[in-house]
Amino acid sequence: MEKKVIYKLSYVILLMSGLLSAACQHHQSISSKEEGDTISLRYARNLTMVQYKDRLEVFQRNPWDTTKVLNHYTIVQKKGKYPNEVIVPLQKAAVFTSVHCALLQELGAETSIGGVYDLQYIHLPFIEQNIKAGSIQDLGNAMNPNIEHVMELHPDALMPSPFENSGGYGRLEQLGIPIIECADYMEVNPLARAEWMRFYGRLFGKAERADSLFLQIEQSYLALRKNAMQAKTHPKLICDIPYSGQWMLPGHGSTMGQMYNDAGANYVFNDLEGAGSIPLSIEHVLDRALTADIWIFKHHGPITRKQIYQDSPLLKNVPASMWFCDTSTSGFYEETPFHPERLLANLIQILHPELGIQAEKAYFCPLE
Repeated sequence: MEKKVIYKLSYVILLMSGLLSAACQHHQSISSKEEGDTISLRYARNLTMVQYKDRLEVFQRNPWDTTKVLNHYTIVQKKGKYPNEVIVPLQKAAVFTSVHCALLQELGAETSIGGVYDLQYIHLPFIEQNIKAGSIQDLGNAMNPNIEHVMELHPDALMPSPFENSGGYGRLEQLGIPIIECADYMEVNPLARAEWMRFYGRLFGKAERADSLFLQIEQSYLALRKNAMQAKTHPKLICDIPYSGQWMLPGHGSTMGQMYNDAGANYVFNDLEGAGSIPLSIEHVLDRALTADIWIFKHHGPITRKQIYQDSPLLKNVPASMWFCDTSTSGFYEETPFHPERLLANLIQILHPELGIQAEKAYFCPLE
């Protein structure tokens, strides 16, 4: 019995080691003489890129099972001999989310967006204008894609965001079009998600621009975090508002949990385990919310105190000053994932006005 346990443990260790080093050793399966240079990524944990003379090998670690590889792509400039080839620069991509559309515009690759999904959630003027002009196609609902429209567009690649146990992409997988899964949102560090722009830049021939932009973002974010550490006070912070009797709050290991800490806040639920959001009852949250100094929350469209209190009258007892982000007009979802420094500056400005930090953009404003 003991031998079986030892054997099983050894097998697991070998499996994990093999997966984690796959990107560095992949070239050996093609040519023992070939060597690649691993592109240094400082924060992203679910992405590895290895540059060879004729290609870029990209490995995505499965964020739901980190012992496995989610995807492996071979990025080439002309059709070659490798499996999983993606020919770049992409000239006509089908993009599933507004955040990636916004990033491509900033990288100067917006003309490479051939079609988009879930248009009703994309609040970007250049997308709306090009939809009207016919240069960008509306491909329908991401959960039920219009296959005929995709076939008519015949994009160079599809760029969806993966979900755990999604069951794949159905008929889209049968079209022979490369599917590049945008799993950046599964990173749990604000700079880690932003660093994925370096991968996307290489898909569209904008590697230098993406690397330079990320360096600026990193330097700005770290400088802001250093300033926040100098604050003498740490206001108690509560976030978000309840829906249908539950209050979804980020765990301390989540992107927002870490950002609250970097902003110098005393997040009242910093002891919540996990890298995602945890549903809690209103009564449970109120116990701590009653001690909060600052209350920030997001809502799609305008909202009043009366509306907030209508469903949950007990919220009237929360003494914190309220700061509200209208996600329908602020650009919060389109901008902050790849520009965490902008959101961090806004949070520091709210939490520590004495530091004199001037945010480039106010996503959260006082609720009138």
